[in-house]
Amino acid sequence: MNTLQNYFEPLKASKAERLKALKFVHKNPTSYHELFKLAVSKKAKRVHIYASWVWELFIEEDIAKLDRYWSKLVQKIDGLTHPSMRRVHSKIIWLYLKDKNRYKALSRSETKRLISIFLDWVITENKTAPLSFSIRILALFTDQFPKLKTDLEGILLHSKRTLPKGTYPVIRSVFKD
Repeated sequence: MNTLQNYFEPLKASKAERLKALKFVHKNPTSYHELFKLAVSKKAKRVHIYASWVWELFIEEDIAKLDRYWSKLVQKIDGLTHPSMRRVHSKIIWLYLKDKNRYKALSRSETKRLISIFLDWVITENKTAPLSFSIRILALFTDQFPKLKTDLEGILLHSKRTLPKGTYPVIRSVFKD
């Protein structure tokens, strides 16, 4: 696991450096699994955060790449606590589930697990992006689980919690009716 980790260590957070890291990953296809492991680590050290940023770029190129890692991702995301890592993975999951075929292919246990995790993130997260993506993901499940919309309404509209202003457009889109 040291190869990729050592490569990431001196890199800066700039987009150019992340793209450079992505090129390195592409040149070393055996590092894909290592990239995933670093990107979903609970440790949230700098290298893990950096790996999640590169993972995001890697998956955005072709969302189908996530098929291979999907079940492991669903198992591991509840351990993520760093907002930047949560942003990456909630964004990727939202992009993945927007595809109706992938959404329909979810098992009941995966669906329930995702609902539980993202409800927790809606309650605990304070950063706009992971909170917004969590709300969007949960909104995908409201037709299948009508009580979820009521729960979200209670958390987002009727609680005394102060939400970041950037989440309001997402909240309006969920409760537009």
